[in-house]
Amino acid sequence: MRSNEEKAALGVEILKNCRNELYSYFPYLDGAFASVSYEAGKGVKGIGTEGNVFYFDPVFLLVGYGNNPEVIRRGYLHMMLHCLYLHLFSNKEQRQDIWNLACDISVEQVIEREALPGLRLPDHPVRKRCLEKLGGRSLSAERICRMLVQGVFSDSLEEMQTAFCFDDHSLWTAQQDAERTARTKSKWEKILAYTGQNRHQKKQKTGTREGDGEEETVTVGKSRYDYRKFLKKFAVPREEVELDTESFDYIMYHFGMEHYGDMPLIEPLEYKEVNRLEELVIAVDTSGSCSRETVQQFLAETYSILSERENFFKKMKVHLVQCDCRIQEAVVIHSEEEWKAYSREIKIQGRGGTDFRPVFQYVAEQKEKRVIRQLKALVYFTDGDGIYPKCRPAYETAFVFLEEGAGMDRVPPWAMKLVVSHEKKRAGDSRI
Repeated sequence: MRSNEEKAALGVEILKNCRNELYSYFPYLDGAFASVSYEAGKGVKGIGTEGNVFYFDPVFLLVGYGNNPEVIRRGYLHMMLHCLYLHLFSNKEQRQDIWNLACDISVEQVIEREALPGLRLPDHPVRKRCLEKLGGRSLSAERICRMLVQGVFSDSLEEMQTAFCFDDHSLWTAQQDAERTARTKSKWEKILAYTGQNRHQKKQKTGTREGDGEEETVTVGKSRYDYRKFLKKFAVPREEVELDTESFDYIMYHFGMEHYGDMPLIEPLEYKEVNRLEELVIAVDTSGSCSRETVQQFLAETYSILSERENFFKKMKVHLVQCDCRIQEAVVIHSEEEWKAYSREIKIQGRGGTDFRPVFQYVAEQKEKRVIRQLKALVYFTDGDGIYPKCRPAYETAFVFLEEGAGMDRVPPWAMKLVVSHEKKRAGDSRI
């Protein structure tokens, strides 16, 4: 009879063994594998994590691994993807059981597409029906959550939970130190960004799919940063002529006015240092596959971000380019007033095939002419179906989608994939 300490030690060895076996399939996940430790206890049912430690019930691991090692190995990857996709930190207003199930289905669809021999599960009719309902698409937990609420799936929540659940999610919602949770989330955001770059360098050939060359392994290169965070990431410090009320000393001002008769001893600074975007290229795919409505939704969301005073300098420079297979229009916006005037008169031009390369060539030409000087990011709104450049540019590039779909799989690994969340839309965004 093994002691509790021996069982716990064996459990740790099982998880380390799973990690090593998964590394042979996914070497680009090395940063993620190195970011968790293992510990018995914490009162979890079976196994669970809060983003730093995989807590486990030793009996659960010993029995499960003895019966079918592939189940535990796959479960390890299941939990790792929860961390990478930041499922642990999503503050959803949705019912917790529905959100938990959506997260489980989301990571299981990713694993299922790999069809790797070491990650197989016994056939399950509910699992099969649910995954078929997704239609082979790569859908986020948020999207699947909406499908569950809408009753898209024919099976009950209990049946689907039995088919897809592996780990205990109770640690996701447990009361924890807010500062530590923020640090953990920041850690996984950085790991996700690193993994996306690492995947391009260490990807393994795992099979083929019709229309592509080779099928890449787990799609973890997709960023969970939202569109707003992406734009704000490239803000740079700059002084602007503006009263700096934050550094204004009201005590000295009041003292002078009271004792020296309308003579303040200190005036507020007439300039302040701000962090704002300085230059940006926004390209819009105006091919036949992108409707006017979807383009307008994207521009509305973009305007809602740019119109915030802290985002852009008073003298900004936004290159707004319409392109299908060639540049249809290129306009430079220098102020919020110019953006409003342009958006009121905007006409979608193009409706041909999609070729992304002319926009990158346009940027190169404008940089050579020194019209573009401080570009740090290019944002390209599209449905993803087109010809991409082969080489990575010297600036960050993000292809932005209104919703997740098959087109996102075509985005090259050097670019970011972002989704403009429908939940973030506000009534005021319809102003264009």
